[in-house]
Amino acid sequence: MTAIAITQAHNNLFSIVNRVFQTNERIIISQKGKNVAAIIGPEDIQFLKNIDVLEDRMLNEIADEAMEEPGENISFKEMKKQFGRS
Repeated sequence: MTAIAITQAHNNLFSIVNRVFQTNERIIISQKGKNVAAIIGPEDIQFLKNIDVLEDRMLNEIADEAMEEPGENISFKEMKKQFGRS
């Protein structure tokens, strides 16, 4: 994974995006030494979307199982919030 300064990304955005598209390379953009963003290809976006779908299914299954247990229950939405996925 390559890291570049935000000013370099600004000045070379077209070539950076083209590079990511052609090679599926991941580019991290930093500002004042801190990583602030990333440029990734469409395959990576699809992969992340698939992970989100699978995670929702798993959490939903866990929530369904928990609803059958005695005691206080929380909603699926609240469960996702507790896992930091609101």
